[in-house]
Amino acid sequence: MKFIKDLLFFDINTTGPDTDKDNIVQLSAILIDKHNLLEKDYFNVYVRVSYLDSVIFEHAKLLGIGPEDLRKSPKIYDAVKQFRARFGNGALLATHNLSNVMFLKSAFKKASLSFDYDPHVVELWTLGYIYSLNYGLKKMPTLNTFLEYFKLRLKNPGDALERARLEMEVFKKIVIEA
Repeated sequence: MKFIKDLLFFDINTTGPDTDKDNIVQLSAILIDKHNLLEKDYFNVYVRVSYLDSVIFEHAKLLGIGPEDLRKSPKIYDAVKQFRARFGNGALLATHNLSNVMFLKSAFKKASLSFDYDPHVVELWTLGYIYSLNYGLKKMPTLNTFLEYFKLRLKNPGDALERARLEMEVFKKIVIEA
């Protein structure tokens, strides 16, 4: 199957579910080619939310990394500038749920960058829901449901880059089987 645009699968780790008060602490993405669905590039950055040691330690624990790694990480406005510089805005965004898109859009706003991506987004949850109805899968279409169904393994659930890669693999399996 060929697509009109390359697909940019991204995933995030946040301090909580509320886009108004919580922050992205990891932003990861995998760019896949529109013709052959192979990985072309990737991006992974941890985001420092605060200079306070207590906050850094809390977020480092959440991410499963050392506090020094987080202390050296960029703030969100630099992270999204790096993201935009790496991928531009020509790819079609793809993610597991629309909440991720809302967080990314909010991060772009904090960085005073326009969020001028295609308004259409490949949302794996909806695609997975339709797939599960068609193939008789009797479970809610979470990432874990599809990892189990397609016999894929998530080694580090707290790593957004690993989840983005696995979401891409699930997407490819759904598209190929459909």
